[in-house]
Amino acid sequence: MSTRTSFESRPGKGVVTGVARACFAAHFGDFVRFDEALAPYLAYGIGGPADILVFPRCASDLQHLSALCAEFDLPVTVVGTGTNLLVLDEGLRGVVVSLLHAFQETEVIRWQGDVVVKAGAGVKKSALLEWVIGEGLAGLEFSAGVPGTLGGGVFMNAGTKYGCYADILERLELFDFKSGLRQVERKDLYFGYRETGVGDSLVVSLELRLKKGDSTALRKEVDRIIQERAEKQPLDYPSCGSTFKNPPSGPSAGRLIERAGLKGTRVGGAEVSLKHANFILNKGGAKARDILALIDIIKKQVLIHLLVHLVCVVIIIGAPVDTQIQVENPH
Repeated sequence: MSTRTSFESRPGKGVVTGVARACFAAHFGDFVRFDEALAPYLAYGIGGPADILVFPRCASDLQHLSALCAEFDLPVTVVGTGTNLLVLDEGLRGVVVSLLHAFQETEVIRWQGDVVVKAGAGVKKSALLEWVIGEGLAGLEFSAGVPGTLGGGVFMNAGTKYGCYADILERLELFDFKSGLRQVERKDLYFGYRETGVGDSLVVSLELRLKKGDSTALRKEVDRIIQERAEKQPLDYPSCGSTFKNPPSGPSAGRLIERAGLKGTRVGGAEVSLKHANFILNKGGAKARDILALIDIIKKQVLIHLLVHLVCVVIIIGAPVDTQIQVENPH
């Protein structure tokens, strides 16, 4: 009598099998892509391929997505429009979630006293600002000219010298890929300078506390802020906005980079802006490794010459690539 033992092999974590691809394709249809370059979906215009790129349309899609990721042991990365995100050249393994087609609703849920507006995380900051101006609601003027979606804005506590989302936030609806949907009050979350305590959760919707105002006056103020940004910031090329946090005291990050003589420094297709030194631009064909090289140069030179440690606020994700870098400095 012979005995044969059968072993069922299981792929390692993050390995996307043919069966996994088939299951994602069956459920998401036209709203899933495989081995899709992320660059066209991100503000920087930079980023390697995602194994699986999913565009959920509703909360139930998120639930199904979560179940599939658990079944096939796949990591999940959430991206909005990537206005503060750098995806490395080798791309992202597992599943990438884009809210391009989801959570676009906006409504007023309370008019008495302070007005409370509920908006989906996929709504663009500029779209919500236009909507509240039309409704005569004040409080979002600080977001004038700030790109990206509300979800990313809350995740990073985006803002300007005029304010930030933490100032007006009442409540968040979050989706956790292990525990599902939950409501979180503003007081129960940490908010700091360009950071929050949202963690690995996905922002589904948010409630903002606004005040009744005058549409004409609001429009005038927003136009003024947008003009101010256009005069001071380089908006003609893709970027992630400000690359470094401003130090708690002393000159701004941009002034420090300028004093270190780094304006115009170039690596490949990436360049430190001549207009505002805290912006690293994609001047055409830049790779993530070019951006990383400039970030490293800036940090080292500012520390050496000005004794200030700059902190990068750009979220950098993906598998690193070890490549020799060629630096060009115009000075």
